Amino acid sequence: MRWHRLRFRGEDGQVTVFVAIAMLGLIAVVGLVADGGRVFAERRDLQNVADAAALAGAMQIDVDAYRASGEVVLDEGATREAAVEYLQDERDVEYAVQVSQASVEVAVSLQASTTFLKLIGIDGVGISASSSSSPRHGISEAGE
Repeated sequence: MRWHRLRFRGEDGQVTVFVAIAMLGLIAVVGLVADGGRVFAERRDLQNVADAAALAGAMQIDVDAYRASGEVVLDEGATREAAVEYLQDERDVEYAVQVSQASVEVAVSLQASTTFLKLIGIDGVGISASSSSSPRHGISEAGE
């Protein structure tokens, strides 16, 4: 028994260093899974916001132009106003809205915060989404 103690005397504490390094790696993996899942969910929600704002804008048809020519075009002022009004209800979202007579394009971005990854210096992740929409009208055959 005495021989066994003498043989491993110089290796005291090495397991502690290994466990500390392994725990750091484990925290990083758990952080990546937990915070990564949250970032993907926020990205999906941000895409939904962009889609909804673009659709809200695309419903603003210029009625006077339609009555005069029968052509469906967007009322650019009302389109921008509807999209921006929708986006202003969202917290911490930066946005850009571009409007033409044929379509509305919405780009949104957000800084998603992290929880576990803050331990290794990653405080947040930038995410963005974009969507475009145009007015739909008339009846079309399937496949067109």
